[in-house]
Amino acid sequence: MLFKKKNYRPISLLNADYKKFMSIIAGKTKRILNKIIHSDQNGFLPQRQIRDNIRIVLNILEYYEMQPGRQVALVFLDAQKALDNLNWEFMVRQIKEMKFGDRFEKLIETVYSSQKANIIVNGDITKAFRITKGVRQGCPLSPLLFILTLETLLIKIRNNSEIQGTKIKKEEYKLQVFADDLVFFIEEPLESGPNLIEELE
Repeated sequence: MLFKKKNYRPISLLNADYKKFMSIIAGKTKRILNKIIHSDQNGFLPQRQIRDNIRIVLNILEYYEMQPGRQVALVFLDAQKALDNLNWEFMVRQIKEMKFGDRFEKLIETVYSSQKANIIVNGDITKAFRITKGVRQGCPLSPLLFILTLETLLIKIRNNSEIQGTKIKKEEYKLQVFADDLVFFIEEPLESGPNLIEELE
């Protein structure tokens, strides 16, 4: 058991053949996601790095230092235990809506329809129990499934005209994301803030 912030987290062991197969699938999936996931999400994708998020946040802070009359709020959100609580049915539905193809859809449905696990404690193995949510820890595809599902929420926020982001010249910045760490830029926070909270809920 590994101790992580207020709780113990078991080390998850997956079949080696499964991990090799999923590594191949993850490699192909990354190439697709790089084209469809918005550039403000920099987690787990090739040629994307957290320093790009940091640079944009710093640029926006510097911009507002020169605009003292404008009201803005930066909202930082860490989606706690997000990967552990991902709803399977919702995830599969998003994959179908994004049209990844029948084979990929069937693969994910098969993996995330009926899972069981055992726990080894001091050499003793418990009875198998069902897992009903969350993506598999240690699976190469898991972080990609998470950002794919999260993108659904982020699209709604980007497209919500009642949430005002930071407008610099012709660009509007509403958010920056690295995996499950999010920061939102909200102009006129008293008006836009409740709309953001509504989308997040």
